[in-house]
Amino acid sequence: MVIIDAAVEPDSSILNGMVEARLQLAAIVESSDDAIISKDLRGIITSWNAAATKLFGYQPEEIIGKSVLTLIPTELRFEEPEILRKLTAGERIEHYETRRQRKNGEIVHISLTISPIRDSDGRVVGISKIARDISDRKLAEEALFESERMAAMGRLAASIAHEVNNPLEAILNLAYLIAQNSSLDEEARGYSELLVNEVVRVGEITRQTLSFYRDTSQPIEVDLSVLLASVLDLHSPLLESKSIRLSAKYLASPIVWARPGELRQVFSNFVTNAIDALPSGGNIQVRVHCVSEGTGVCVTIADDGLGIPVGVRERIFEPFFSTKRPGGTGLGLWISQSIIRKYSGAITVRTFTEPAPRTGTVFRICLPSRC
Repeated sequence: MVIIDAAVEPDSSILNGMVEARLQLAAIVESSDDAIISKDLRGIITSWNAAATKLFGYQPEEIIGKSVLTLIPTELRFEEPEILRKLTAGERIEHYETRRQRKNGEIVHISLTISPIRDSDGRVVGISKIARDISDRKLAEEALFESERMAAMGRLAASIAHEVNNPLEAILNLAYLIAQNSSLDEEARGYSELLVNEVVRVGEITRQTLSFYRDTSQPIEVDLSVLLASVLDLHSPLLESKSIRLSAKYLASPIVWARPGELRQVFSNFVTNAIDALPSGGNIQVRVHCVSEGTGVCVTIADDGLGIPVGVRERIFEPFFSTKRPGGTGLGLWISQSIIRKYSGAITVRTFTEPAPRTGTVFRICLPSRC
């Protein structure tokens, strides 16, 4: 009779193999380029690999034991209950694109793959998340979208300008003939000359629109201080008529590689906006200075107006968004940002709406430069 002892311990080689497999799995998770995070069904983080630290900025001891909501921007926290519902039902979520928040508050675009963690009985006891940073791809997609939208806007604007230009020439000729009519009295002649001047001005706008969107010239070296001074000179009559004091300080003579017409368009937009922010007079300060050890230049245009309201600030670079009703098109800042980005530059804005210690808006336009 043979008796088999059910309490016989498993072969030590099997145990060693299991331990080795677990250690290897842990090493794979830890060395992964993707952030791998696990949490329980209450949303409490239970594991955190090195890539998660690199992506989000939290050390394991700072984040393990805390709610996963720590990583989710307030406006996106509605996603978590739906994710939990799907995972507890045994579903898997693949390549879900969303945004999360780093320790320093910065928002990062990520792609999430989320899987249920099951126990030996098949019950869902936790959730595993793999997060991949897709910020660079998102920026590339946004740049392409902006480029395509800019091209479409360009074609539309050029088409409109071309169609307007033809009847405008006829109007200009008729206005000129009226102005030369000797039967007009002095007052009527003055009005007709004013009409001619205004039609000429409209014609210049259409020509500028056509040349801006059909500009096939190559970029050249541009002295930014000289170009900006010429823009300010063009606006000096309007500044005087509105009793606006202008202070311009050029701390350098930086050279940028660009199309002059495009840069004039950009700085004219910002100067015009600063003037519009001061309907009852005020101050505009313009500064040009080199940065980044002579590899870049920044132009600062500041006004002491009422500032940009909170609900408007996030939308000022959107196309067709304008607070200048009824005359504003909402395209000036959008076009300006597109041009500056094309030259690998950046635009930042600070605005103050409280009475103390100051009010106003500061735009900073930076470009690569040889200073």
